[in-house]
Amino acid sequence: MKKLYFLFCLTIAYCFSFAQGTTGYSGTGGNMDVVYHRINWTIDPTGTANHIDGTVVTYFKTRQANVSNITFDLNSSSFPAANVTVKYHGTTCTITCASNILSITLPSTIVTTNTLDSVTITYSGESPGVNGAAQGYQSAGSGADEYTGSLSESYEDRDWWPCKADMQDKIDAMDIFVTVPWKPASLNKDTFWVATNGVLVDSAITGTSRTFHYKTQYPIASYLVCLSVGKFNRYYRSVNVNGTNVPVQYYLLRNTANQATKVALMDNINLALVAFSNKFGDYPFKLEKHGFYDGLQGAGGMEHQTFSGIASNQYDTKTLAHELMHQWFGDNVSFATWNDLWLAEGFARYSESLVGELVPSLGVDPVSTLNGFKTSALNLSTASTYIPNAYIKNSNKIWNSSYGSTVYERGCMVVSMLRALCGDNIFFNTLKSYQTNLAGKSATTDTLNNYFNRALGVDIKPFFDDFVKGTGNPDYSILWQAYGVGKKQLAISVNQTKNPSNSPVSYFHTPIVLHVKGALPANDTTIVIYDKGGGIMTTAGNGIGPDIGGNLLSYNLSFVATSVAFDDKSQILATGSTTKSTTLDLKLIDFTVKQLPAYNDAVLTMDANSTNADVIIERSADGIHFTSLGIMQLVPGTANPLQYSFKDAAPLKDVNYYRAKYKAVTGQLSYSQIIKIAGSFKANFEIINNPAKDNLIIRSNAVALNAAYHIGIYDAAGKLVAQSKVLLSGSQGNVNIKNLADGLYMMSITSAEGNTESLKFIKQ
Repeated sequence: MKKLYFLFCLTIAYCFSFAQGTTGYSGTGGNMDVVYHRINWTIDPTGTANHIDGTVVTYFKTRQANVSNITFDLNSSSFPAANVTVKYHGTTCTITCASNILSITLPSTIVTTNTLDSVTITYSGESPGVNGAAQGYQSAGSGADEYTGSLSESYEDRDWWPCKADMQDKIDAMDIFVTVPWKPASLNKDTFWVATNGVLVDSAITGTSRTFHYKTQYPIASYLVCLSVGKFNRYYRSVNVNGTNVPVQYYLLRNTANQATKVALMDNINLALVAFSNKFGDYPFKLEKHGFYDGLQGAGGMEHQTFSGIASNQYDTKTLAHELMHQWFGDNVSFATWNDLWLAEGFARYSESLVGELVPSLGVDPVSTLNGFKTSALNLSTASTYIPNAYIKNSNKIWNSSYGSTVYERGCMVVSMLRALCGDNIFFNTLKSYQTNLAGKSATTDTLNNYFNRALGVDIKPFFDDFVKGTGNPDYSILWQAYGVGKKQLAISVNQTKNPSNSPVSYFHTPIVLHVKGALPANDTTIVIYDKGGGIMTTAGNGIGPDIGGNLLSYNLSFVATSVAFDDKSQILATGSTTKSTTLDLKLIDFTVKQLPAYNDAVLTMDANSTNADVIIERSADGIHFTSLGIMQLVPGTANPLQYSFKDAAPLKDVNYYRAKYKAVTGQLSYSQIIKIAGSFKANFEIINNPAKDNLIIRSNAVALNAAYHIGIYDAAGKLVAQSKVLLSGSQGNVNIKNLADGLYMMSITSAEGNTESLKFIKQ
């Protein structure tokens, strides 16, 4: 007993440190945080339909001083006050149960904030029958194969047990005891088994009863608590996730057909468990279990934490992958309110395509799967991904409306567009951080938005506003043109219209995915553009580049583009067409920076039709924060094309990032691409005979023996007049200048790594 008591105290202390807070839609429990539940349920599937007897001990922490009344969610029709008893330290409390809220008046006031305390609720009754989208706790099957099962999403947890229905105040740990009828095998009686969350600790037999004890110590939302009692065939596996052997379990009702096939499907999903762990962080509940149990009523699948319920006729790879992905998105990191249900369903729907990409052996075509979701999302043009307050009042409001579909289909496309916008590295790393940092907590759309803002260094809230909060989608007409030397440059211009035209979104801030091909099979690349509106676009797909105005983006290709396809892999929630053009206004043609001995030489090339205000050169040490160096000067004699130049005579020591910025006469700002140039290196070279006549003697105490360096000599006008390779033996070497005319020169000394140091000398 001392050992058990000690472990219990440790559990409570652990939970206490992680309790969260706030209130759910019903407003219950606003003055407390739920810390721990110890639940005892008595279930007989062969008895009265939907009947449940339970005792729930709830440990909570007060969130304010002088707490004299606490509330829980509980169906008042099925469990009226006459069927409910509440005790506080052994004293029976005064209660009311009305409007699905159990209100408890404590016999004494809890004076202090952050006080850990508890109440014991004993109740009995029949959970209500199915009502539209409301499933709850139901009896199913017939005769010897009767069983019970739960599905609490969205508000039906209160239909079978007293809880605080609030995703922002997760239960930090639970002990679940379920007592069921038991007959010995010698009497040829099949015994009931219990499916619920967490780890099976014990299943003690006492007379004609068997009590199963499960424990979970991961934070869990009340609607994810599950209970099913039936006669199951049980299958046990394990899968290694980054060094941890995760227990895997399947419970199939004994009369379910094709069990071998279904077990094989579930076994294959273990490949997805490993793949998802690699992309989003380790399976969140790896110290307890992963698995599926059979016989779910009211849906094809339900992501009960650690143990997803599956309808007996719904075993397929996509459904299983969907419920598995929920263990990360929806269970580990939950949505804070039902408004943001898409944070669970959108990612789970996207996983149905992603699983085919990550695990090809499962036989799922990722492109056609995603195309089906895109088609559905385009047809749901009048409802947003985000569920408005008016539609989160009950399950029927959510699921029997368009929002019951947009959270899946439109939500899936938001996830797909985020991936296209960011590129795989940023996308998956950001979501791994989101899962790690918010483990056991809840999030909102703004939470996810802020994670991507930090990762990208750019605020993409307009994208979230348009595609999560907004309705409709953009339709594009894309003009493209091959131009430049060898026609290996590609110019893109876009025109967006809205579908439907009365969409409340003023302009869709959209990632555009274009597939560019040339004449040969190897001539194949994909480019991503972030269309911000107002003629401003940026490069995307590997982070987001600087804003470029003028409704024109230019790309350097290694081949001549012969075709450009719009979103041919269904990655974005937009429709569009592409047209080859010969009339685009190709203002910016090229931007180069060369490292010369005395300076870095930047040259911007523009077409002859460009009319601009000042062209400005900017420099950065990190490629993010730029400052102006000055105005680039038009190179005399250039007309078609125009060239502007700037000489940076004092480059940064380590590395330099350059970009050109120009303002059109319309006032629009445009930027060139960013060029990275290595800084100068200091090897402490010196010329020990300056001035010199025939040979320069150079030496350094900072370079290795027998090091080869490239030497370039430039006259006062910057023209290269001589070059050679010098081997420094003993950190000293000679440079022949016999054939140079007398005068002042600049010598560049370049290492094999490309670092350059410059020295002046006089030839006499």
